Amino acid sequence: MTMIKAALLAALLAACGQPTEGQSGGGSSPATGSLFASTPAQQWRLPPELREISGLATTADGRLFGHDDERAVIYEIDARSGRIVKRFSVGEPQRGDFEGLAIDDDGAFWLTTSSGQLMRFREGADGARVNFESFNTDLGPSCEVEGLAFLAATESLILACKRNEARDMRETVVLYQWRPGAPAQIWRSLPEAEIARAAGVRGFRPSAVEIDPRSGRTLILSASDGALAELGADGAFLSARALRADHRQAEGLAVLANGALVVADEGRGARAALSVYNRAP
Repeated sequence: MTMIKAALLAALLAACGQPTEGQSGGGSSPATGSLFASTPAQQWRLPPELREISGLATTADGRLFGHDDERAVIYEIDARSGRIVKRFSVGEPQRGDFEGLAIDDDGAFWLTTSSGQLMRFREGADGARVNFESFNTDLGPSCEVEGLAFLAATESLILACKRNEARDMRETVVLYQWRPGAPAQIWRSLPEAEIARAAGVRGFRPSAVEIDPRSGRTLILSASDGALAELGADGAFLSARALRADHRQAEGLAVLANGALVVADEGRGARAALSVYNRAP
């Protein structure tokens, strides 16, 4: 094969986009005001079992877990490769519209449905079924929950509302705080238009929430228009940006032990994806 033919063949293969398990990029520069790089350092296509991945959370020892959207199956995921390390089920498993995962400082896992029904359980071995306790936040009539985080400072759970039922709250991004034995209360609220305008998107409807342990910032993800917002520890709005077009449907986020941000996208007819954004220097 001549050098010219070889060069043409290489160019054709590159144009065809050979499928790979992971892609790496630079992504060293941060978005304006953000803790994280503007482009992912790594992206992985997840196994078929995680096509409908929803929430993400990390343990105190730095392991990453995610869950299915319709069955209470919990997966440990290797963020360096996108591979499943193990899986266990909550109950048979339980079925529902599961929208968020959090892990508290005591190592307990919390899983929420869109109506604010919570399950608390312990990590199981690979293939195990674990027992659970049920809690009701009573948020179902007022909001559609789609995001869950643990706030260590107050030992409480933070629930994000994708949609508010009250007419005067429908254009507001609202986060609720909840503890066992106490009613849920509004913790943060911001005008949706303010965040959407800063991110350059049409709307901002939360699909996930996380608390950055280093800075205390609240990180909020929106799947419908693909955007990320960051609030200060005091709740002040700090930053918002649109996500890259290759985020099909960003449904989960977590902060890894090294400070990087990981975002999970549902497959929407294809394989789901995991993107890792390095922390800005």
